[in-house]
Amino acid sequence: MKSVIALQQFKKCIILFMVGIVCSSLTYVIYVVDPINMIIEYNLQMTPHSLLFSVWKKPPLDVYLNVYIFNITNPVEFLSGKEKLKVQDIGPYVYQEFLENDNITFNDNGTLTYIPRRRVVFVPEMSVSDPAKDIVNVANIPFLGVSSALHDAGFLVNYPLVQLANVMGAKPILNISVYDYLWGYEDSMVTLASGIVPNFINFQKFGLMDRMYDEGENIVTVILRKNADMVNEKGRYLSIDKYNGSPGLAQWGYIETEGNETQEGNLVCNTIQGATEGIIFPSDMDKRATFRVFRKAFCRTLPIMFRKEVSTENGIPGYLYTLTDDFADPPDRNPDNECYCHKMKTCLKRGLSDLTPCYYNIPAAVSLPHFLDADPSLLEDVEGLKPDRKKHESFVILQQKIGMPIHVHSRIQTNLIMHPTRYNSKIAAFNGITIPLFWSDMHISSLPTYLLILLKSLYILPVTQTVLIYLLGIIGVMTIVLSLASTLWMFNKQQQKQEQEAIKSVDNSDLRIPLCNGQYTSINILPSIKKITSKTDLFTVESPYS
Repeated sequence: MKSVIALQQFKKCIILFMVGIVCSSLTYVIYVVDPINMIIEYNLQMTPHSLLFSVWKKPPLDVYLNVYIFNITNPVEFLSGKEKLKVQDIGPYVYQEFLENDNITFNDNGTLTYIPRRRVVFVPEMSVSDPAKDIVNVANIPFLGVSSALHDAGFLVNYPLVQLANVMGAKPILNISVYDYLWGYEDSMVTLASGIVPNFINFQKFGLMDRMYDEGENIVTVILRKNADMVNEKGRYLSIDKYNGSPGLAQWGYIETEGNETQEGNLVCNTIQGATEGIIFPSDMDKRATFRVFRKAFCRTLPIMFRKEVSTENGIPGYLYTLTDDFADPPDRNPDNECYCHKMKTCLKRGLSDLTPCYYNIPAAVSLPHFLDADPSLLEDVEGLKPDRKKHESFVILQQKIGMPIHVHSRIQTNLIMHPTRYNSKIAAFNGITIPLFWSDMHISSLPTYLLILLKSLYILPVTQTVLIYLLGIIGVMTIVLSLASTLWMFNKQQQKQEQEAIKSVDNSDLRIPLCNGQYTSINILPSIKKITSKTDLFTVESPYS
């Protein structure tokens, strides 16, 4: 019975030892293989079934566009020359933007080709009012834009234009609804131009948002190979390789090349190769890297740079990026902007970035809202503008581990540049003024719950794995030590028992004889053996009384 118990205890020690070996082996395997990191790295690769691909293909982010219209509050007094231009921004009129990347093709050369498709939907519950019912006084962009574009064309061009505008009843300031101003209103000059040059003016109505979102089908190719240094823009992971088959923007003077040929005119400002669409950035971001964000509506790339490490309200860490301080500076202050000015007699003022080549040669420009950080003289011509960094600055917080925007405020203002005109007294009041038309704030303020959980898991799971490694290691070592100690203790105990039993077997050599009343007595079977030294000793018996 005792041997059975001992065997069971020995089996328990063996099991405990095996548990220790398994835990120690798991500790080693988890430490070497790092399965959590493997899963994260796989899902951060742009492959057909990865998490990154699903987020990029149809972003689950709630992207809203807040639009503010600059309403002219003194149209009569301004046109008569009695007062400066006075404006008041009205809004927000909120639209939700939906993006889906379509016609996706993984190419054999390590690139990905797709067509981005965007659409917007009005969100009435977030808007100040109904844009179809709000009436505003706004600049007549086709009329003023054409007049400004042809300001130096001479009398033979401008005089017929003025007469045509008078016949059509064109007015420099329109009194229309916000909806029509954003999504299209009938304009006699636009209708005429679309009939004369339909390949250039391919629309019957003119609207600011309508033109901005009428991007057509654009074929984008991005790089999927990772370069060694993220700071180097060339070959950067997930950066644009070609846009509609070209690595540059022809409207800014980019010249197509073959092979390794280089062109002196191909500069940073007219090259989009290496830029990003801003939907997704490389994972494990490098703070030293500057990123150029391209969107067709911007007509150029916008450089952003790292500012500091921050955390969102949900506790997710990120990198804060803002536009570079000189992104809209003239070439004499920022040489990288040279191609935005090379066709002009005079460059635009600081804080303005030209849009003219992208919008039917109408002299338009983008800036920060309310001319924030722009040349102070722009504010002198217009009353009602109050630049405020908290309200008008653009920034983006990127989750640095996966390179995804988690909090965004992209604020841009569209302006009409009015060059001095000499042949139309009706628009003389606008001469030399940069007219603010509207500004928008594209923002991402919150993330879906499941995406928040996934982002937090990026930090929780590696910590959990580390804790698990330590626990398994401690359990493995302790169980091995405990099993060995228990085995030694059992062997020692078993040996002690055997020694005790041997001693007992010697001490119990007496014969026990039962007596009455349940008592026993012992008699020695053999007397004590004395060493026999002679034959005499063999036959001699000692007397008990001697």
